[in-house]
Amino acid sequence: MSDPIKYAILGVLLAVLVVVVIPFFEERTGINITQRFFGIRRKKTSEKKTLKTPMLKKPQMHNGTKMELTAFVASLLRLSTKYKMRLVAPGTVCHKGKTARLTSLLVAPGGIIGVYCLGFGGTITPSSPSDSGSWRQHMNDTDSSFENPLAVCKEQYRLVASAMEEAGIRGSLKVVTVFTNPKAALQSCPPSVYTQRSFTEYIKTDPSLKSGTLDVEQTALALAELANIKKKGEKKH
Repeated sequence: MSDPIKYAILGVLLAVLVVVVIPFFEERTGINITQRFFGIRRKKTSEKKTLKTPMLKKPQMHNGTKMELTAFVASLLRLSTKYKMRLVAPGTVCHKGKTARLTSLLVAPGGIIGVYCLGFGGTITPSSPSDSGSWRQHMNDTDSSFENPLAVCKEQYRLVASAMEEAGIRGSLKVVTVFTNPKAALQSCPPSVYTQRSFTEYIKTDPSLKSGTLDVEQTALALAELANIKKKGEKKH
């Protein structure tokens, strides 16, 4: 038999060995011959291919928009009408060259509430009670800081209270902070700091607002003048 024929027969036998005999032997004995002798790992036909599940991105949050603030003020206007209160908006009372940074003034029989609005979203964490430093915002895996709203409210209170005293407007005053962003989550915040929802609930349920002798109509008109609403041609509520 010539050499070419011998080599051809030998090639066929090796092919049969690799394709038929070795897999049959491995299946019966559990011994992986191809891996042991050739460093090749034969894939089992029973193994299922695992598909990688794509990572879903978290929806990005945002700070408040002008539209959200407008909607909040509109909801306050409806509430004030329903519960026989009045809303002065904006609450930009002017006194001695300074202008209040209040979004609105809510006038109720039980007193006046200055509303300082912030549109920060995410997790809001205040500074410690003994610290007047900045507050922290955590949103979209990023940390940032902003001006302490309690310090701002104290400043607004002094300005508005002084303007009221000089104008002869009587009535108790307090200034609160409201985070108007629906995605704001407050962590251990003091009672004078609200979310939009909790402030709405406060107006609806707190009996001290509805009981009192304050002349709501006249007080609202006087505060509107202090806020220059008449001069700007804006409506008085």
